[in-house]
Amino acid sequence: MSAAAAERWLPGDRLPDVRLRDAAGVAQTLHAEFAGAPLWLATPSDEAATAALPAPPAGTVALCLGPIAYARPPTGWRAYATEPRWLAGLGADALWLADANLRLQAATRLPAAMAPPPTTGEAALMPAQTARIAPVLQIPDVFEAELCADLIRHLDSDCGGGDASGVLVLEDGEQRFQLDPNVKQRRESFPRDPALEARMHERLLRRALPEIARVYQFQVGRRDPFKLLAYPEDAGYFRAHRDNETPDVAYRRFALSVNLNTGGYEGGEFRYPEFGPHLFSPATGSALVFSCSLLHEVLPVRRGTRYAMTTFLA
Repeated sequence: MSAAAAERWLPGDRLPDVRLRDAAGVAQTLHAEFAGAPLWLATPSDEAATAALPAPPAGTVALCLGPIAYARPPTGWRAYATEPRWLAGLGADALWLADANLRLQAATRLPAAMAPPPTTGEAALMPAQTARIAPVLQIPDVFEAELCADLIRHLDSDCGGGDASGVLVLEDGEQRFQLDPNVKQRRESFPRDPALEARMHERLLRRALPEIARVYQFQVGRRDPFKLLAYPEDAGYFRAHRDNETPDVAYRRFALSVNLNTGGYEGGEFRYPEFGPHLFSPATGSALVFSCSLLHEVLPVRRGTRYAMTTFLA
């Protein structure tokens, strides 16, 4: 996605970079100047709408954006002119909330008393010193809630709940799949609806792959087929393993997993035992991305059923 793109952006999209100019003509770029703090972005269509902008809360940077920079923005706001085609992605008379990573979270129409609340619990997080943690990339809002619900229904109804998941073993010089409860227990299925596959693929192209390229300096050129997973209560887990140890999957570089129903179950967290005891349980629709060389496990589900989507990238 480029700054010149005229498409409308959605919650979960990371804002592409763009040049901003203030009323004095001083230019700077969005990513260089404003990453690292929560953002409000307003696109008022006239001076009356600009004057009615709500006061931003402490710690939030508020940008009033338009084809020209308003000379006297309201208190707490900074006014900038920017590219009309970039502005079209936000829409006219909109008030957006973006997180510190410049990822759009939610929007409301102007006039508005305030921006919509964040879609994740990030605002409630307190700073904490971490001595050691797994090198895992967490990407919020890769799938929207509606898509997550559609995938769960598809797995349960159209795919019959999925099949028991096996492991690849070498026996008498030949590789074959077999069930092994000492390794994992879950049900799984490849999607059977091309439209659902297309929706997932578009979300990865739009929201996950650019972040992987930015964080890991890695351009994804290959994706394994999507797989839908169900980890049932008292019978869903995957013991510690790596995702590229057998010859058939040695090409894999990164695993990508999206939780589909966080809060609908207990347990089922990811753990990376080489890097300490920390547990990872992303919000619904959010992704974990990590090297296939990392030892990791999915802890047993104690209540409910954990649904997820996984794929592997190279």
